[in-house]
Amino acid sequence: MIRVTWTGAAGLQFETGQHTILIDPYHTRVGIFHTLTRVIVPNEAAISTHLPDMKQIDAIIVSHTHSDHALDVPYIAGHCDCTVVGSASLNTLMEINGLPNRVQVCSGRETVPLGENTAVTMVPSAHGLVAMGKVPFPGEIGADSCLPMKASGYRVGTVFAPKLAIQGKTFIHVGSANFIDAEMAGHTCDVLFLCVPGWKKCRGYPRRLIERVRPQTVVLFHHDDFSRPHIKGSRTRSLPFTDIQGMVKTIERCFPELEVVVPDVYDTFEF
Repeated sequence: MIRVTWTGAAGLQFETGQHTILIDPYHTRVGIFHTLTRVIVPNEAAISTHLPDMKQIDAIIVSHTHSDHALDVPYIAGHCDCTVVGSASLNTLMEINGLPNRVQVCSGRETVPLGENTAVTMVPSAHGLVAMGKVPFPGEIGADSCLPMKASGYRVGTVFAPKLAIQGKTFIHVGSANFIDAEMAGHTCDVLFLCVPGWKKCRGYPRRLIERVRPQTVVLFHHDDFSRPHIKGSRTRSLPFTDIQGMVKTIERCFPELEVVVPDVYDTFEF
């Protein structure tokens, strides 16, 4: 059995009897005013609360290097001997945190083994369009960057839609509401995790993507207000103007046979 927990923002935690794998872990949840005006740093207490035994983590996969996807990664990786998979921009972030040579650097389409019957394929993808129809903070994290830095220093880098295969099950993580149609050709999955915010700005999303990868289950995530702390067991406060129900209705109208799940933060699923 594979246990998958949505940990907030685009974060997922996969657990089997042998492995713990994280994608885009982000527990710091920096306030919006702080994010826009000041330097940001990992909240070590929050990370340790939600990941009390970091030494048990086998791998961390990063879809892109915006702060809500990558800020906490160097701190977590510094406390465990795990495989870290991501872009050249992530490698630079690790290096300026004093952690050189820790990243399996990918440019796209690589498959990285993560253990017995476990591997990730880094499918090239695209970031969703946000303010004024643009990708925020484009480009790469610079090698001359100085820590701590503002959110604007956490450049997007190369964007991936990681495809994780564990014990015969496949999961695709789309951590931003966009994708590259040609790159998804030939990829299928059992479970598709879909970013909600910005879904109306990508033509045909999510219909075209679901047609490509043919999942059995679709989980809608990254819709929480990750600028606020979240208490386990409480109802998730969603970002404004996401129209989650509109997205659910669109999927159900096009694919009535699909299971569509809208979780609360820290909900766990078994596959």
